[in-house]
Amino acid sequence: MNRVLMFCLLAISGTALAATPLTADQIKTLLAGNSAAGFADALGKNYTAYYSPDGKLTQLLEGKPRRVGTWKITDKAEFCTQFPSESERCTKVVPAENGEYQRVKDDGMVTNTWKKFYKGNAYKF
Repeated sequence: MNRVLMFCLLAISGTALAATPLTADQIKTLLAGNSAAGFADALGKNYTAYYSPDGKLTQLLEGKPRRVGTWKITDKAEFCTQFPSESERCTKVVPAENGEYQRVKDDGMVTNTWKKFYKGNAYKF
């Protein structure tokens, strides 16, 4: 009986802790014209990026040359990025701990974690 009760309590608390994805306006406020330092969970590498208000994305991934692509927010509040020779990648953005945000695919996989944000083009990209 105690196991059943414990399982139910864990299930309820897990549901309560599930983060609600950001709206399109919240994502725009967070990123447009700002820079971020993050971790590419899918690649295991740190990166820095600048999200210009016009949709241009400049990113420096650890151990790689700087690259330029695009970013946008869809009507479904999905954050999408695309770099030359890569297909577009769209995810939800959810708040995490300590002021961090994560890009999460529909299957729940975290692809990126934004750790810190800076006003403007902090990295002079």
